[in-house]
Amino acid sequence: MDSFKRQLAQATADLSTRDLLGAVGLVVDDQGSTLYRHAAGRQSLEADVPRLDPDSTVSLGSAGKIITHIAALQLVEQGLLGLDEPADKHLPELKVCKVIVQDKHSPEEYRFRAPTSPITLRHLLLHASGLSDHDAVDRRFGAGTADKVMGGIVAADAHPIAQRFSIPLLFDPGKGHAYGYSIHWTQLLVARASGAASFVQYIQKHIFDPLGMTSSSYTPRLVDAVWQRRLHMVARRKGDDNGTLVDAEDAQQGLMCSVSNVGRLLSALVASSPMLLRDSAHYDLLWTGQFAEDSPAIRDLRTDADNYAFVTGRANGATLSSPPAVNWSAGGLVVEGTDDLPVSGLPPGTVTWEGMPNVMWAMNRERRRAVFFATQLVPVGDPKANKLALAFMNDAWRVFSTR
Repeated sequence: MDSFKRQLAQATADLSTRDLLGAVGLVVDDQGSTLYRHAAGRQSLEADVPRLDPDSTVSLGSAGKIITHIAALQLVEQGLLGLDEPADKHLPELKVCKVIVQDKHSPEEYRFRAPTSPITLRHLLLHASGLSDHDAVDRRFGAGTADKVMGGIVAADAHPIAQRFSIPLLFDPGKGHAYGYSIHWTQLLVARASGAASFVQYIQKHIFDPLGMTSSSYTPRLVDAVWQRRLHMVARRKGDDNGTLVDAEDAQQGLMCSVSNVGRLLSALVASSPMLLRDSAHYDLLWTGQFAEDSPAIRDLRTDADNYAFVTGRANGATLSSPPAVNWSAGGLVVEGTDDLPVSGLPPGTVTWEGMPNVMWAMNRERRRAVFFATQLVPVGDPKANKLALAFMNDAWRVFSTR
C-alpha cells in the first residue's frame, strides 16, 4: 500500500496546490476486523485545522443507497412488502407516471401511454422501473420536458417526494435499466409499509442500532457528534486552471457516516452469516446480477458507459476496448465474467458503487473483504479524485484479497 500512501500524501500536501482536501482508505474483513486504514489531509479549508481524523464522518451520497435496499428487503421478510406486488399499493402517486414515447415521424413530438405492468419493489431495487431522472428525460426529449409534462398532473398537496421525483417513464417497468429516482420512491415505500414514524427512524432501529453505527445520521446537521467530525465538502473553483479548492458545504447533506461505521456495515454484508437479512435468497439479491444476458436491461446498463465511468476509470480518461462484463443487483454494480475490472482491479464477484462526493465501496463475499475510499469533493467523477480512488482499490484488492 506504499504507492497509495505516496499518492495520497502528494495529493493533500501543499495547501495552495493540493488536489484533495483529505481522503481515507479502509479495508475490512468478514469478522469485523480493520485490516487497513490510512488517512491524509485536513478536516477543512480553514487555517491551522488539525490533520484529518481517520474516523471522520463523510457524506455517502449514492453510495448509501444499499442501506435503503436492505431496509426494503427486511420488510419483505416481515411480510409487509412483496418483491413483485404493485408498489402503488403504498405509493398511489406513482400512477401518474406514464411511459413517454417518441413519435416515429416527428422526433420532437411525443405521446404518453399507460405502462404495460405496474412498478414493483423489484423494479425499484434494480433501477428497472422506467424512472430515470430529469436530465435523462430532457436529453432524449428536449430541455424542460420532464417538468413540462408533469406540471399540473402531480397534486399540489402531494408528498414532497412525489412533487419532486414524479417523471415520465422511459420504458415499461422491467423492460430496461435507467439509474435515477427509484431510491427516493423506495425510501417513501419503506416509511409507509413499515408503519414507522419516518424512514429515518426505521433505519435507526433496524440497521444503525443493530450494527452499532452510532456515528451515522440522515440529518447530520442536527447531530453534533456527526456534524462536528465531518471532513468538509469542497469543489474546484470554476474557471481556475489550478483547480483551487473552495467550500461546498451546501452540498453536504443526507446520509453521513463515520469511516468506521461504514466498515461495520460492509463487514456485516460480507459475513458468512447475514446479520441484517434472514433469508439467503434476499441476501443473494444484493450480490447476484439480476439481468439476463439477452435482456434490454443488460443492454441499457452496458451501453451507458457514463453510469460505470467512475468504477472503470473512464472518469479520469481510461479507455475501454469493449463494455465490461457488469450486471446489476439490489446492492449495486456487479463484476461478472472472469477478468478483473480495468484500472480498479475489482475481481469478479465484487459488488460496488460510488457516491457524489467521490466516495466508493467495493465488497466481495467469496474473498471476505470490503474496501472503502472516501473524500468529500463534488461533483462525482473528478479525474484526480477518481484516479486516487481506483489506485487505492487496485492496491487493496491486490494486497488484502483472499481466494
